Amino acid sequence: MKKFYISLFFLTLFVIPAQAGIHPIIPSHVLAAAKTATPSATPTETTITPSQTQDIQEKIKALVKENLSATESTLKEKINQQTLVGFVGLTQSINSGNITINTKDGTILQITTDEKSVIYKGGANIKISSMAISDKIIVIGTLLKEDIVLAKRVVAIPDEPILIVSGTMVSKVSSVDIKKKLIGLTINNQEVVYGLTKKSTIKMENIKVGTTIFAITKKFEGKDLLSRAKVI
Repeated sequence: MKKFYISLFFLTLFVIPAQAGIHPIIPSHVLAAAKTATPSATPTETTITPSQTQDIQEKIKALVKENLSATESTLKEKINQQTLVGFVGLTQSINSGNITINTKDGTILQITTDEKSVIYKGGANIKISSMAISDKIIVIGTLLKEDIVLAKRVVAIPDEPILIVSGTMVSKVSSVDIKKKLIGLTINNQEVVYGLTKKSTIKMENIKVGTTIFAITKKFEGKDLLSRAKVI
């Protein structure tokens, strides 16, 4: 209806007066109202290709995996720090606040300490600097990593006494090996081969097959040894 009235209005203003030789004056506000409105710009639509979509998905997966790994590592550290472990080993090195030990199975462990760590040696509370290389120690603490222990308690313990069984005997020499430093003695009609102790004073060249000797024997770690011997 509006279009119809506007057309009729312009017909009245322009067509009819023009035929009569009349040129009407049109108000500016009427001309402004009669102008056609300019259509607004159409927004541009962005299209994502399948390859771009796949790239985005891969990046998201990588970020999720990274976050999961970081979370898992943090949880493992918290669990390890709550679990007490114990090791026995020999001290290999001593640094400021840290010692390195070698366990019986050959594993090298770094023992780190803090203000809460307690260190005992000879029944007394000591500083880590008072430890010595080759000290045998027991460590109780928590794992920071697979080869690093935060010590709660470190105790230096004395080595087990070396069991040496000593004895004396009188026996006939059945064999002598000067190069290998071995002496065979006849005991209960059987030959028993003896080695020499590190501090033995026996002179092998003075021991002859067939002679009878008086000897001081040692049994150490399953080995038969002679420390002294005298031909009689």
